[in-house]
Amino acid sequence: MSVHLCVSIDCECDKGPGWRTQKPLAFAGVTEGIGNRLQPLFRRFGVKPTYLLSPEVMRDGPARETLAALAGEAELGTHLHGEFAEPGAGEPDVTRAFQCNYDRRTERQKLDSLTRLFRDCFGRAPRSFRAGRFGIGRHSLGLLQELGYAVDSSVTPHKDWRPAGAREASFLEAPSQPYWPQLDDPERIAPAPGLLLEVPVTIRPSRLAWLPVIGRRFEPRWLRPTRGSAARLVAVAKEEMAGARAPNVVLNCMFHNVEVVPLASPYAADEDRANAILRKLAALLEFAGREGIKTVGLSDVRDLFAPAGRR
Repeated sequence: MSVHLCVSIDCECDKGPGWRTQKPLAFAGVTEGIGNRLQPLFRRFGVKPTYLLSPEVMRDGPARETLAALAGEAELGTHLHGEFAEPGAGEPDVTRAFQCNYDRRTERQKLDSLTRLFRDCFGRAPRSFRAGRFGIGRHSLGLLQELGYAVDSSVTPHKDWRPAGAREASFLEAPSQPYWPQLDDPERIAPAPGLLLEVPVTIRPSRLAWLPVIGRRFEPRWLRPTRGSAARLVAVAKEEMAGARAPNVVLNCMFHNVEVVPLASPYAADEDRANAILRKLAALLEFAGREGIKTVGLSDVRDLFAPAGRR
């Protein structure tokens, strides 16, 4: 069995309590969080992260320069919070929109403007994507494939976002390992390989999920350094590795860039809490190093699973 680790990071403007957007827009989560905190850690462990960029990040000059300077060290992809994307782009107090709730035409326009913005900023097409709030629906994967994406990473196994307002984003039955999805039903495996690979976020069910009726009310366990202990984070990784039945196993750790900077997210009210998240991430990377687990970018995963001739 060959195991690979993706570290996929949603990159947004600085937030605060309740995920409220800081005004005026600020980007310490990129210039400080990525430039001075995350990238030195990744260099130390020889890790290739994937930064998934929301539109407002690419419009900011210093943030864009920080990211462009990572050429060869990181993969850059896109991340759609629809309120920041044309048509109708603005500066919302809180990003509440799920892209599955847009009509197909509007969703296509916003994905198209996001993709063109990336190309204008970096001179190449993005290959990896994650929806804001994980809110993909029946049109999303087909639109991403039309725009040339190789990988989506919006599926969150064991999670149902419909109670939060996403009309179509339920992933309770989704696989936890990469798969070729049905384009109109993202949690279902297609009968044959396609062009767009789904790389789910690594999430394990709650240990109480077996309980009838109430089991699904308990929050599943994410491969995410935000909450819990370093030991729990590594335990989630080990459990996913043990449960996978495939020659290529992928662990997909996600978090936000703003989580490692004090007062830029709900999760780090001070320097100690920001550093605690970084220490837990370091513990996961140390585990990967001990186990001989190679880190790869999200779009690299497609080459691991694509049939010969499509790589």
